[in-house]
Amino acid sequence: MARPALKEEDKRVVQVNIRLTEAEHDRVNAYAEAAGITPANWIRQKVFTGKFPAIRVSPLNAAVYRELHKIGVNLNQAVKAMHTGKQPNLITIIGSLLNQQKEIIKRLIP
Repeated sequence: MARPALKEEDKRVVQVNIRLTEAEHDRVNAYAEAAGITPANWIRQKVFTGKFPAIRVSPLNAAVYRELHKIGVNLNQAVKAMHTGKQPNLITIIGSLLNQQKEIIKRLIP
């Protein structure tokens, strides 16, 4: 099945060429890959909306990030309790949370 034909006014017929440094080129390619689109479409969206296109995260990575967030929240609550004078074995709790975070990060970054 063929792709539907575009209306004449929707066709992109004008080409704009720009020069980038290698670092800029690598950066645009990395952003585009993270967003799951081509570099040209990434640049087009950034120029016309003024916003970075959304980065697509795999469901597995999203779950890992959520878990890291939960651990961070727990760690924050433990530190807050420590500062308010409540100290129910916080050293053990904080150590455990930090170890969990280290393990998850170690798995994310080979």
